[in-house]
Amino acid sequence: MENSDDDDTCVFEPAIVKLTPFDRRLRELRALRDKRDELSGHPGSHRRIAEVDYQIKRAEDRFEEEKRRGIDDKWRRLRDIDDWRSRNGRDQRNASRRKVRNKPNEDLSDLTPEQKEQRRRDQRADANYVKRQKAKGVPASDIQAALQVRRHQRDSERREAEGAEHRLAENPAYGIF
Repeated sequence: MENSDDDDTCVFEPAIVKLTPFDRRLRELRALRDKRDELSGHPGSHRRIAEVDYQIKRAEDRFEEEKRRGIDDKWRRLRDIDDWRSRNGRDQRNASRRKVRNKPNEDLSDLTPEQKEQRRRDQRADANYVKRQKAKGVPASDIQAALQVRRHQRDSERREAEGAEHRLAENPAYGIF
């Protein structure tokens, strides 16, 4: 008898390996040594070998520095803090650094430059509207409510205009003249 809770599908999630600074320096050093070994087989590459030797010397110094830092408790503590800030504690730390608002800025990375420009113009128009309403002496709650209505109307008008343009483009005779 089969268990109905068993799932036949297997989901493979590769482990995310975060290299330590020590590992990165060791990897860099090994890559340079391999490069020097590869160049040593080619005649006339003395200048390039000398350049790689200099890079190896610098990489060895960085590697030794990371070895010293690896056993220093102060450096380990600082690296743990940096790791927490960049991974698990990122949202919490960023939220604690905000003074005025509770949420982060909107993500605008998916907008085109034209959309970003339109958004900037909309924000300026809204700010001017709020300023005019405050000058008239309208209560702040009424201003915010009217501002929401204004934004909703603006968005619906844009959607209607976009839909009308789309309907025109679907017409087989569109653009003939």
